Amino acid sequence: MFNKNEIKLLFPFYAHSLLFNLSKVIMPFYVLYFLHIGFNFFQIALISSIRSVVTLIFEIPTGVIADKYGRKNSVILGYLLTAISLALIPIWNQFYIVAIIFAFDALFETLVSGADHAWAVDLMENTDKSLVDKYFLKTRMFRNIGMVAAPLIGGYIVAVSNMKNLWFVFAAGIFISTLILFWGKEIRKNEQNRSVVQKKFCDIFQDSKTAIKTALNHKIIILLFLGIFVFFFVDEITSLIWTPHLEKIGLSLPMIGYLFSIIAGLGIILPLVAEFFLKKKSKLFILFFLALGYAILLFAAAKTSLILFTVILFTLFSSIDEIFLPLEEALTNEFIKSENRAAILSIKSMFESLASIIGAPVAGFLLGFITARQGFLLAGFLILALPLIYFSVRYKRKKLEI
Repeated sequence: MFNKNEIKLLFPFYAHSLLFNLSKVIMPFYVLYFLHIGFNFFQIALISSIRSVVTLIFEIPTGVIADKYGRKNSVILGYLLTAISLALIPIWNQFYIVAIIFAFDALFETLVSGADHAWAVDLMENTDKSLVDKYFLKTRMFRNIGMVAAPLIGGYIVAVSNMKNLWFVFAAGIFISTLILFWGKEIRKNEQNRSVVQKKFCDIFQDSKTAIKTALNHKIIILLFLGIFVFFFVDEITSLIWTPHLEKIGLSLPMIGYLFSIIAGLGIILPLVAEFFLKKKSKLFILFFLALGYAILLFAAAKTSLILFTVILFTLFSSIDEIFLPLEEALTNEFIKSENRAAILSIKSMFESLASIIGAPVAGFLLGFITARQGFLLAGFLILALPLIYFSVRYKRKKLEI
């Protein structure tokens, strides 16, 4: 399952993924927490949009900074500041204060997004390229090992106290897990070792423009970024629907937490299943059929009123992420060069943010007028764009190989 070189290189990343996600006790209760303190769906969605606007502004500059001055430093600083911001959230119930805290949290997270995977991928490409696919699948596996326990812990906390304490647990977990990353090895180019004082700040924006131009001129990268935009646009809709819908049809808060643990348990096995299928089929082939699977499950959710069947559909729908997301990450990295990897991955994060900026308020607004079943139908039709995108990527990739 693991070879000696893999453990030596990737142990800090795997351990961080495990502990970080072990502390994600708020995740099953995120929407419910804000509903319980008096926010409406539109306000919850607006917080997501505000975060995404901040991400859109700072994602590429922070990615360029990470490329030039060290991905490891950027990731560690970003996580530590994120821990502080999350610990502040439960102190206030006022919408505007919470929104401001989340805006700063989004800024801190741009120091991590793109830089974390760029750090690991460059390390593997300079030592053992065969580990790249395994890295994305196994970090997902360790994520889910942690998240088996996280909802159980979260369910216990909400049963004996209140949901505010979930934020403090999450913040503490981020801080502890980040300490492990100090042991991670980093491959740094000569250009990356230059002092910030030696580099004019305006050059960062010039390099940002270069990264944007590189991404826009690469037809496959643009298609993949369009695909991730569709995915996260739909995710804004479904993330607002699922847990309130489950609570409405009769599931208690602790039971919702336990359900997330079951999903995480499946997520431990699914990356290994994906690794097996990768020996027989390409990433594009698997992603194409997983995207179709998302649509089928959403259409089925729109048609059922049975609690057990809805729970099964939610479990399957959430479990597909454990294969889809790591394979999508690995596929995207195939087309990115090392020297601007963090910056281009930051552009990808911008597409994710743009999806949230547009999708979150749209979803929040629509859910004030449409039913959950209508929301599932809408999401199902939108996600059908993904198989078309992956088919186009396959066609353009073949043309490049000719």
